[in-house]
Amino acid sequence: MEAAAIHLSDIGPDAWDAIPAQPSTPMRQYIWAKAYEETLARGAVKAVVVGPPSKPLAIAPFAEPASGPRRQILLGAEDLWESIEVTAGDEQSQRQLAQLIANSGMPIRLGHHPTDTPFLQLLSQAYRGKGRVIVSTQQARAMPKIKLDASWIEPESHFNSRRRSDFRRMSRKAEALGEVTFEITEPTADNLDALLNEAFDVEASSWKGRSGTAISQDSGIAAFYRNYAHQAAEAGILRLCFVRIDGVAAAMQFAVECDQSFWLIKVGYNDAFKQVSPGNLLMRETIKYAAEKGLGSYEFLGKEAEWTKLWADGARPIATVRAYPYNLRGLAAFCSDCLDFGLKKIRTRLEKHGRKELA
Repeated sequence: MEAAAIHLSDIGPDAWDAIPAQPSTPMRQYIWAKAYEETLARGAVKAVVVGPPSKPLAIAPFAEPASGPRRQILLGAEDLWESIEVTAGDEQSQRQLAQLIANSGMPIRLGHHPTDTPFLQLLSQAYRGKGRVIVSTQQARAMPKIKLDASWIEPESHFNSRRRSDFRRMSRKAEALGEVTFEITEPTADNLDALLNEAFDVEASSWKGRSGTAISQDSGIAAFYRNYAHQAAEAGILRLCFVRIDGVAAAMQFAVECDQSFWLIKVGYNDAFKQVSPGNLLMRETIKYAAEKGLGSYEFLGKEAEWTKLWADGARPIATVRAYPYNLRGLAAFCSDCLDFGLKKIRTRLEKHGRKELA
């Protein structure tokens, strides 16, 4: 890996973002990798690059885990748990990138990677005779999206009569509690930190806070999203959205608007207003906003869930992807992963047995 890798500082943001990768997700942009390097990285962050650093054709940024056998993990794929992809344009540049990664002799992990891309097949081909690429058989779906057109200016028009009635009822219940207002803000340096604090507090006030998965409950994750928010605000793409009831934030969205799309990165709601489904009320408003601006799509990042199916019926297939070279590093990583997998299965069985004993 070292011979083919380049430090992030050697690649400028303009050169990075000029690579015509599709879809052009926020996770493929330079500021996402830079925010990761400045907050979550525990060691040197380097990128495997096709072409000169001044005009790269493909980039795969990697970081090493804090413990365990040496390996390379696609930046943010296993701690931010987004479906991260390499940044590459045409199939030829993807093939060259796959070959460089396979020639590195390092074990790699790509997290929950989309499978509807030629890159995984090219990676498997590149590893022939050098190692093995393992794609999990338990596939899921992620990154749901709405292809927008003028009809989405009235989002309820895409629902049946029962669902439209539900929205009218939610709106009436919210208005009974106080004045309902919506904000879709483009934060500035003066108000960004205050808005972020409010957004993170809203998220922590729901089930995420109770389960310990809220952004504010993990110092490293919080530092990343704050850093990324500042860079995205400076780039003019950050959108922090709120629905307020009598001035109190009832739900929030952390999003970016770029490449003719509205990208929903984080959502949350205030448990005190759960009965009026404030998250859905805000969703309706931001979808309307995106359609009115003439954006091409409304993108839900993260895994597909029941609440996303209310809005979007299309998503990308994903699977856990790992590669092990035929060398001592690959063997050590493979054995370590097998042990982790076995321990997880044992814990799961013990938890199920415990629940049965308590029943």
